[in-house]
Amino acid sequence: MISQYFIGGMMPELANPVQQRETIVEIRPYRGGWQCFEAPGVEPRWTGENAKQSANDYAKARAKVGRGKIRVLCEDGFS
Repeated sequence: MISQYFIGGMMPELANPVQQRETIVEIRPYRGGWQCFEAPGVEPRWTGENAKQSANDYAKARAKVGRGKIRVLCEDGFS
């Protein structure tokens, strides 16, 4: 059976019944290190000299999966 949603073997984005949500990863200072917050329970933390860069690299990798944004908060909590 050929579905009406398939055009040339590909499903157009608008016909996709499951639209992918945008991933927002927030990088913020946390107890002497840096934390990436994606969702409750998905909150990896880094400490040490390269902590901020490691958090940034993680966020970039997560944002590449589907649609995504990265927010980096300063020491005072503002972006």
